[in-house]
Amino acid sequence: MILPDGQELRGRLHAWGQFPKTGWMAWVGLPMWADDPETETVEPREYWVWLTPGQAQPIDGVRYDAIPRYPLRREEPTAQAADRWAWKIQRTRAVGGRPGALVVHVWDCEEAPREAEELDVHAALEVLRRPGATACTECGADVALGPLM
Repeated sequence: MILPDGQELRGRLHAWGQFPKTGWMAWVGLPMWADDPETETVEPREYWVWLTPGQAQPIDGVRYDAIPRYPLRREEPTAQAADRWAWKIQRTRAVGGRPGALVVHVWDCEEAPREAEELDVHAALEVLRRPGATACTECGADVALGPLM
């Protein structure tokens, strides 16, 4: 490692990690002296720090191919739960001579079937137009979709 005043400090490279804004950085352990308040002495310790490739220089003759690399995990962008307009349909079974029904739920309602396909608002409104279909009152689907009917 090159310190701001030009001094060189040797450390141990533990891993490479990729970050969204800075790119690849080195996870380096640097030897430091630290006070031990219990024994009132100074002892050597390893201080771990992330360094940019410009701050951490390779040492000639040392192989770095066995150092683990942790690339940035790219996740699909997801909408905030409050901003998400998705709906699921619950099909209830016929009971006691009464026909089965369709219930429209907000996508994350506890009563919504987990394996059900998510529908957009237009498809949910089409389902609600069927005879006997209702919107769930527990998750607020009735409040959200009612004015659109």
